[in-house]
Amino acid sequence: MTSVEGLPDKLKIYRISGSKYWQMRLYNLGRYTIQSLKTTDLEEAKGLAVEIFNDLVASGAYVSQAQVKLMSEACNHRLLHDAIQEVLTAELDKVSRDEIKQASYVMTKIRLEGLIFDFFKTHALNKINADVFAEFIRFLTHKKLSASTIQGYVAQTRKLLTLLCRKKIIPVVPTFPPLKSQPHPRGAFTLTEYKAILRKSKQLRAVTFTDWGPRNKAWIRREYHQMPQEMNWLIRFMVYTFVRPGDIRQIKNKHIEVIRGAYHYLRLNLPEVKRHSAATVSLSPAVFVYEKLLAYQTARGYGAPDDYVFFPEERNRRLVLDITGWAFNWILKDLGIKVGPHGADRSLYSLRHTSITFRLIYGGSIDLLTLARNARTSVEMIDKFYASTLSAEMNIALLLGKRAK
Repeated sequence: MTSVEGLPDKLKIYRISGSKYWQMRLYNLGRYTIQSLKTTDLEEAKGLAVEIFNDLVASGAYVSQAQVKLMSEACNHRLLHDAIQEVLTAELDKVSRDEIKQASYVMTKIRLEGLIFDFFKTHALNKINADVFAEFIRFLTHKKLSASTIQGYVAQTRKLLTLLCRKKIIPVVPTFPPLKSQPHPRGAFTLTEYKAILRKSKQLRAVTFTDWGPRNKAWIRREYHQMPQEMNWLIRFMVYTFVRPGDIRQIKNKHIEVIRGAYHYLRLNLPEVKRHSAATVSLSPAVFVYEKLLAYQTARGYGAPDDYVFFPEERNRRLVLDITGWAFNWILKDLGIKVGPHGADRSLYSLRHTSITFRLIYGGSIDLLTLARNARTSVEMIDKFYASTLSAEMNIALLLGKRAK
């Protein structure tokens, strides 16, 4: 077997005892091609081999290893792309049936077409096994993703691999390594801190914010460089109604009904969020806060049923979250309580945490199911993210109390 300079190693010329002529053998695309060169001269045989090889290349009959790899990768990319699109079509059908929300579909699409595609495009889909999946987990870990976010990626990848298994591209769905995520509840405020927040929200109304950082560039519109008038009411409203910050931007007056009777409270029929659509009720002080706020907005030309309760002048409702979040962070930083005693970063969402925590501490013998339904969450979430920060001493009266005789 003799190699020819300038030709692939898989092309050889040779002579056998049964023939006087040189022959050429080429291994390509999984099979051998053998051809007699009809010459006994070695140099002539090499020249003929070069000519034959060039003809094979020109006709497309010969495919190099690099081309084979590119073709394999292109085929793998196309197969992966088609599989992802099929999963997304199934998810879109779920949206049509109201099994999931559009936001869930968008998150699935971002993850499948993003990091999931980036990783699996370099792996043969028919060879995905537990080792490849463990490598995928390491890939996500190196992206500095949290355990809970990685769990979300695993859930979307499971849908993709289940489809590949159903199409018999892989024999079985590989075993998923266990992942544990630690809950990170947003730090609630103590009663003392909450009172300080309310005082500071009033004190800052006449103060103009100037500490814009090194670039000294204000990104909040000029009319909000002083603490908005309604921030104090917004803070109290959130604590008395258990609402999320996201609810603040979409609450309209028509969503609120003032109930007066044996108990005074607000009945809130808010837009559906996280599959929760039932009406909720507020604590009694929310009635006074809402009526003050409504009078303020009415004096400004708002207050109609279809007007928003907070910042009705803002047509871009996403901007409302930016305004309120920025103003609340201003208050926290001014008080030096932006970070809680255990290192938890506090934000506007901490008011919801505070609201639920206050009910667990000061709400008598309220049961978790009632509290969870009124806060539009689950008992599991209450226990995992809210009650997890409570200490036994906070409910000392319940622990040390005695049954009535």
